[in-house]
Amino acid sequence: MSDDRPTVTLTIDGRTVTVPRGTTVWQAARAAGIDIPVFCYHDRMPPLGACRQCLVQVEGMPRLQTSCTLVAQDRMVVHATSPEARAAQERILEFLLINHPLDCPICDKGGECPLQDQAFAYGPGRSRFIELKRDFAKPVSLGPVLVLDRERCVLCWRCVRFGELVAGDDALKGFERGFQTEIDTPFTRPVRSKFIGNTIAICPVGALTSKAFRFLARPWDVRPVPSVCTQCGLGCALTLDVRDGRVARVRPREAPPVNDVWLCDLGQFGYEYLHAPDRLTQPLVRRDGELRPATWREALDLVADRLRAAREADPRRVAALGGTRLTNEDCHLVRRLFGELVGTPHLDHRVDARPGSPSLRLPWGLRTPLAAIDGADWHLLVGCDLTEEYPIAWLRLKRAIDAGAAAFAVHPRALEIDRHLRGQVHPVPGGEAVVLAQLADALAGGTLDGTALQQVDVPPEVVERMVETLRAARRPMLYLGRAALEGPSGEAVLAAARRLHEAGAVVHVMRGKGNAWGAALMGVQPGPGGWTAPEILRHAGEAGVDVLYVLGADPATEVPDHAAWEAARRATPFLVVHDLFLTATAATADVVLPALAFAERDGTVTTIEGRVQRLAAAVRGPGEARADGDILLALADRLGAEWAYAGWEEVFREAAARVPGLAVDAVLTPPPLPDGWAAEVRLPGEAHRPWPGEAWWLLTGEVLFDRGSMSGRAPRIADLAEEPVVVLHPEDAATSGLQPGALVEVAALPPAQPAGSAAGAADGEAAAAPDTHPRGAERALVVRLALDPAVPRGRAWLPRA
Repeated sequence: MSDDRPTVTLTIDGRTVTVPRGTTVWQAARAAGIDIPVFCYHDRMPPLGACRQCLVQVEGMPRLQTSCTLVAQDRMVVHATSPEARAAQERILEFLLINHPLDCPICDKGGECPLQDQAFAYGPGRSRFIELKRDFAKPVSLGPVLVLDRERCVLCWRCVRFGELVAGDDALKGFERGFQTEIDTPFTRPVRSKFIGNTIAICPVGALTSKAFRFLARPWDVRPVPSVCTQCGLGCALTLDVRDGRVARVRPREAPPVNDVWLCDLGQFGYEYLHAPDRLTQPLVRRDGELRPATWREALDLVADRLRAAREADPRRVAALGGTRLTNEDCHLVRRLFGELVGTPHLDHRVDARPGSPSLRLPWGLRTPLAAIDGADWHLLVGCDLTEEYPIAWLRLKRAIDAGAAAFAVHPRALEIDRHLRGQVHPVPGGEAVVLAQLADALAGGTLDGTALQQVDVPPEVVERMVETLRAARRPMLYLGRAALEGPSGEAVLAAARRLHEAGAVVHVMRGKGNAWGAALMGVQPGPGGWTAPEILRHAGEAGVDVLYVLGADPATEVPDHAAWEAARRATPFLVVHDLFLTATAATADVVLPALAFAERDGTVTTIEGRVQRLAAAVRGPGEARADGDILLALADRLGAEWAYAGWEEVFREAAARVPGLAVDAVLTPPPLPDGWAAEVRLPGEAHRPWPGEAWWLLTGEVLFDRGSMSGRAPRIADLAEEPVVVLHPEDAATSGLQPGALVEVAALPPAQPAGSAAGAADGEAAAAPDTHPRGAERALVVRLALDPAVPRGRAWLPRA
C-alpha cells in the first residue's frame, strides 16, 4: 500500500501491518492477507457497520468492534481470530441464516455467493432455530431486468447505498422497521435506474438476481471471456460469460482508470441482440427489385465489379460511410481499400452529424484521461446529458461532486442529474452561447449582463455562482455536447468555449459512440478535398455518387436530415451495406453483407479518451457472417491488391506504423484542438426566442435505452425504453387544451418556418431549433402527450427512443 500520507503500524493476529493513516482495520487486515468476513462493506462506498459480521477484538477496548468502521491506530493490537471474535462472527452468521431459505440449489447466486462461502468458513454448521421462518411473497419483479427475493436478503444495504452514494438515483430503498424491514422501489413502481445491474453484482446473497440470467447457468458452467463494451464510446471493461456457444450474461470487470467496477445497464443487458433470430446469416443481392440470398462469391464479385468500374471512370464518385461499430483494424482497411485502392477521399464515420455543424471541425472525445474527471474541481456541462450519453462518466463526476467539486449544467431542458449540481440553467436553444460568453467576459474582468441572460431565460444569480466558483477553480473542465454544438448557436458556443479554454479550462467534445475515435485515428474521415458525411449525402442526392458503401451504420435512422438521406438513396445507383440486421438502410441496398458483432471477432477499439483496448471473440457468428475486415480483404483481393495479412495482429502492427504510440492498452495523447477551431461571432439576439403565437421549441436528444437496430432486439433494453411521447409542461398543455395521453402529431413546418411542429386537439404548434428536430421529423410522427413540470415552459421534449 504505497501512499504519501503518514502511516500507522498495528498488529493483527500477531502480524505487524503498516498502512496509511485513515485506513480501517478491515482494510489493514486485507492488506496483510488476513480474511475477516463482511457483508455490508464495499470498497467503493463509505463503511457502514450494518451487518456486524466483521467483529474483531481490540486490546484496550471493552467490547468487540466492527473492523470495517474502526480506523487503524498506531500500536493498536487486533485479534480477528480470537475465540471471542470467532464466536461473535459465528453468532452473527447464525442470526443471518435464521430466516434465510437455504435454497442454494436453485439460487442463481449459488457458487459465487459470499453468504454461502462464509457460512462454510465461519458459520456454526447447525442451526438452533426451530420456529417458522419469516416469509415474503417472491419472486418480486422490480422491472425489466431485476428480480427480488426478500427471504434471502440480509439487509446489508449495499443496493440502497449504491443508489444513494454512487449512482445518485435512489433506485432502491429500505421500508418498514425491524423484523419487517424490506427492500423495494419508491412507491413500489418499476425501478428507474441506468445502473441497477450493478446491484446484482454487489449483492452478497441471492436477493437481487438478473432476469436475463435467471436459471440459465451456474458459474462453473460458463467460460469467462474478458472484453470491452462498444456502445457509448467509453469502452467499459466487461466479462462475457459464455455457455453452449451463447453469451449467457455480461458482468462488469474491474478497470479503475475506466469504469472502475461498474457498468451501465445498456452495457450489462444490451448484449442480447447477439442471438436475435433475425440476424443476417448470408449475403443478399437485389434481383428483380427484391433482396434475395446469394453466395459470398456472387455478392463480392458484384461489389468488386461496381467498385472497379467506378474507379476506372471517376473514383471520386465512390463514398463510404460508417466505422464506429468497426474495430481499429477494420477502419485501417477501410482507409486502405477506399482511400488507396479505389482512390476516393470521401470517407466519414460521423454519420449522425448535422450539416454545417462546427463539431465537424473538432476532434471528438476527451482531452484528458477519463480518470482525470475525479480530480477536477469545476465542471460545466453544456448541452451534454451524461446519464443518457456517457453514463459511466456521470459516476466519475458524481464522485468528484461528493469530494467537493462544483458542477453546473447549461441545457435547454432539465436533466436527471440537476439535483446533484451546484446550479443549472435552462436557456432557450442557442442561449448556451450567451451563458458561455458571459462567463468568459466575467473571467476577463467584465461584468455580467443580466439583461442578456434573462432574454434567454437564464437567471443571472446562477451564472454569478458559476463565475465565483470558476475563479477559485484550479482544474476546470468544460463538456461540450451535441445539443450545444449542433444547436442554433453552435459557432458562438465554440467561440465562447475557446475563450474559456484560453483561460485554462479543459474543453471536452462529448461526441462519438463506439469506436468513433478509432475510426478517426485510422483515417475514416475526409481526405484532401473529401466530403464529410452530410456533404456525401448532399452530393449523392445531386447524383454525384455512383457507389455508396455503408459499414455498420444506418443512415436512414441516424442522419438528422432524413430528407437528405432519401434523396441520396434515390439518386445513388448502387448501395452496399455491412450490418448485423436488415436495417432500414440495408432494406434499400443493392447488396447486403452479414457482419460479425463485437463478441464474435478479435481486434482492438479506441475509446473517447484514447485508450486502445482488446476485443476477444467469445462466440461464433451466425451462419455465414464474416468480420468486416475479412469482407474488405476479399474485395481488395478482387481489385488486384496483394495484401497478405496473417491475422488482425498484423493489420494492427501496420496501422501502428502510421499512428504514433498505438499499442494495446496504450492511452494515446488526444489530438489538440486545431488552430482557428473557433472564431469570434456575433451572438444572435431575438433569433433565440420562440416564434410568436402559440408555439414551443421542440427539443430532442439521445436516450440511453432506445429501440434501435441492436438495442431494440435486446429484450431487456427494449422493455426499459420508454414509449414514444412528447412531453410538455402542464401549464403549456392546459393553455392549449391538451390532455395527457392525447395523440399529438409531430411534423416539420415549411422551410420558412421553424423546423418542427406538434399539433393536437387545440392545433397547438411546437417550434424546433433547426437542428434539434428528431430523426425523420419532416415526416408526420404521432405520439402520446405526457406532462412533466421539469420541462421548461415554452418547450416540448421528444426523446429519440
